[in-house]
Amino acid sequence: MTPPESVPLSTYQRFKPFIWVIIVIAVIWAIIAEAPPTKISIEAGPKGGFFDSTARLLKEKLKEHNIDALVINSEQTSKIITNVNDPKSQIDMGFIAHEVKPGQFLNVKSLGSIIMDPLFIFQRNELNAKSPADFKGMRLGVGPTNTGGRIITDIILKEYGINEENATYEVLSLTAMVSALKTGKIDIGFFLQPTNNEIVAQLGNSGLVKLVSVEHAPALIKKNGFLHHLTIDRGAFNLMQELPSSDIQMVGVPVTVIAKENLHPAIVTLVSLALKDAFRGPTLVSNRGAFPNMEYERDLNIDPAADKIYKNGTGYVPFLYRIFNFWVAGVLDQIALFLSFILTVYFFFYYLGVPKPFEYWKSGRSTRRIRALERLKHKASKGELSARDLRKIHNIEEFFTSSSKSSQKASHLITEIKSQNQ
Repeated sequence: MTPPESVPLSTYQRFKPFIWVIIVIAVIWAIIAEAPPTKISIEAGPKGGFFDSTARLLKEKLKEHNIDALVINSEQTSKIITNVNDPKSQIDMGFIAHEVKPGQFLNVKSLGSIIMDPLFIFQRNELNAKSPADFKGMRLGVGPTNTGGRIITDIILKEYGINEENATYEVLSLTAMVSALKTGKIDIGFFLQPTNNEIVAQLGNSGLVKLVSVEHAPALIKKNGFLHHLTIDRGAFNLMQELPSSDIQMVGVPVTVIAKENLHPAIVTLVSLALKDAFRGPTLVSNRGAFPNMEYERDLNIDPAADKIYKNGTGYVPFLYRIFNFWVAGVLDQIALFLSFILTVYFFFYYLGVPKPFEYWKSGRSTRRIRALERLKHKASKGELSARDLRKIHNIEEFFTSSSKSSQKASHLITEIKSQNQ
């Protein structure tokens, strides 16, 4: 019986090689697109402040993985979160130490609070103010507007009836305020800084200035929910000299590291591990292990990966980053949700009885070889086949013989090709 005529290759069959090339290119492009960035921007506060020192610590940690972090210093620290929240802004990360409203910054997530910032109120040593109520008629060194320190300073002064009508306000930078306090150009200086800040430590140990206690701190924090009641114990700065000479009641706020909602998970992991290593120790107002955590800033979305890092032991490293190179782990971390979807679809079709991909590929081998024979038959009808073509025919013939996949059509095509090539 005469075998059926060869069916012309379909459009898919003719363009299949090109389709696979496009798929491979698309996969490679997707991997490159999902790789961790090599550059990020961190907006910090004034140089010498806590935001600045922390940003530079992160810069060094990221540099170990060939990520260049640009630190941008700003006097208006209360606007940092606005810049991080802006999708058009190039700022990837920053800090807050002030109140935010629920739902106000939807494009921002918290990477955890890392330390508590007390509002240190230093007075010249020869003065004897017992509380902020005694500041009337004095020269007050305050921070620039739109800074976390100034916001809290104004809250405290307002509660005690102090304003620019009954006291002199001098707007100073962090370093200028230290100098003005030491030289007597101002009577009082307000510093919103952590207890381990170098500037605060120097002032506390100098003996040239002394702290003013905020005795009504418990009442103030109930009126201003984002504030916290803190205590600096007697002798905390210098035990032998008893600096301070008594327990000091203070108010403070947590410092929280913030990031764009879409910050790459690999960057989140590196930053969270660095923060955990740097800030898990005790301070004058917190116990060891109290920070970093997600418990203080509740009005921003939290990053679950960072939260998991903080809640696990000190040696904890996420699974992907333990077994893979950083860049490979970063790509897998970024596409983890997509991979989960693919696996879900795969198992769904598997249980429906759809052939496995490998089995599907195996089942198509015979069809692919018959199509190759059809092309060779067409070529043989127009001229002599090359040695390479003959080797291909031989390999196909061996395939059908060794794999027990006898095919009458394949056998007939091989016979025809041989007869045409004689």
